[in-house]
Amino acid sequence: MAQSEARRARTGIDGIGCVGLLMLVTFVALGVSALLDRPHPSGAASADNMGMAPTTAMETRAVAGRAATATTTPSSTATALATFTRIPTLTPTNHPAFVPIAVAENEATAIVSAAESATPPSATNTPAFTTATATAAATATATASPTATPTATPALPTPVGGYSLTVRVPILMYHYVSEPPEDADEYRLDLSVSPANFRAQLQYLADNDFTAVDLYDLSLAITGKRPLPPKPVILTFDDGYLDHYTNAFPLLQEFGFKGTFFIVTEFVDAGNPAYMNWEMIEQMAAAGMRMEPHSKTHADLRDQPRDVLIWQILGSQETLAAHIGYTPRYFCYPGGRYDEDTIAILKEKNFWGAVVTAGGKWHGFNDRYEWKRLRMRYTTTLSEFADLVEPGE
Repeated sequence: MAQSEARRARTGIDGIGCVGLLMLVTFVALGVSALLDRPHPSGAASADNMGMAPTTAMETRAVAGRAATATTTPSSTATALATFTRIPTLTPTNHPAFVPIAVAENEATAIVSAAESATPPSATNTPAFTTATATAAATATATASPTATPTATPALPTPVGGYSLTVRVPILMYHYVSEPPEDADEYRLDLSVSPANFRAQLQYLADNDFTAVDLYDLSLAITGKRPLPPKPVILTFDDGYLDHYTNAFPLLQEFGFKGTFFIVTEFVDAGNPAYMNWEMIEQMAAAGMRMEPHSKTHADLRDQPRDVLIWQILGSQETLAAHIGYTPRYFCYPGGRYDEDTIAILKEKNFWGAVVTAGGKWHGFNDRYEWKRLRMRYTTTLSEFADLVEPGE
């Protein structure tokens, strides 16, 4: 019995001790939970932000969600690249702010073909789209500057199949078409053909079925690219005197003949009253007369340095081109004086041929820079003229 009471006494003490201990643990756990659920002073509520493991179910779910997002969402750089490559399939083709690159490249190709200046963008640095504003600006720039478009230089006519012809065509050489003054020296007298004699000569050509052609026709005939009429003749006039406009030009128009006039351009620029002015030359060119260079100053071209030859030859050609609307391709040596260096410049600058003062009727491709002419003199009679222009030497 004494043992039973002792056992009951121990049980009561142990039960009270256990209950108290349990209550104490419960209160401690509630206190700790309350402390952990309070907001962080910095405003960040997640334990993983502090480098700690989650201690509640709520934090466990939040951390798990952020981890899932981090594993499935690319970085900002990767997102930009992915969006860039997908733009062509996601942007409507009629979007007002964009033009597909295929259209822009086609337009650029057309502009390059017209202007021969732009370089198309490379495929490696061209974005998938270009703005319509930029495309329109490029087109407007090309349209607004037609003068910037270079004109292709026509190539020298070359023989068909490597074979050229030697043709017989009288190239007549005139200087003054006027009565010489009373005090004319022997040179002025010899270089003159009176208007009356000039009319008679043109009348003879018309009555005998001659056709006036030019040096371009001659080049094409020699290279086999174009036949000449049965009785061709070329009428050339040296120096650009005023009487070429007042006397020769009206008679050529009356008979329906065209002439080739070799112009000393500095004489025209200086306004020398003995020579035609640019308005006259432009009018004649517009009427079908050929205007070709005869140097800048009518200087002797023999033994001249290269820069002087270029100035005399190319300079006179470019001056004429600015007034007549096309680049002339034939040259007349001043006074018939030239050398191999002169011919070399003509070849280099893409002249098609040149004429000399020596007499002859036969012309070929190899001597195209020395085509011969027949001098018309003050003393040339109509019968002599007929012999000169008819076939035969």
